[in-house]
Amino acid sequence: MSNGSYLRFTHKCNIYEKTVTTNAAGQKIAGFTNVGQIQFQFQSASSSGSTGDERRLTPYQDNVPKHEGIVPLQHCEKITYGNRVQSIVDRNGTSVDDSTYEIVGLQPKFTFSGKKHHVVMTLRRVVESE
Repeated sequence: MSNGSYLRFTHKCNIYEKTVTTNAAGQKIAGFTNVGQIQFQFQSASSSGSTGDERRLTPYQDNVPKHEGIVPLQHCEKITYGNRVQSIVDRNGTSVDDSTYEIVGLQPKFTFSGKKHHVVMTLRRVVESE
């Protein structure tokens, strides 16, 4: 259950990698392709305010939720800035959150021996302007 770690990684999510293509008019269009599913721990953000969200003023006033994900070492190569997280489910396959999140922060954590153990990623809900 703990993936060879003292942490329990009880959630799974799909990781989408950003790909940029150029259309016939020369415009760059961002697209996202699924690169796989990882196991991680999804939780409320502990470093931000008590509500875990930030106030966004443009294009309209909005609260954008932030969350954290603790990712084990074997899945760290799939998470980079610009990638997105979607379809978060628990260990029984029940949907926890189906929103799309972007990775806005990566903080590696190390063991006492100095080896990298896991990464804490900060997730912010994607709000598309209409």
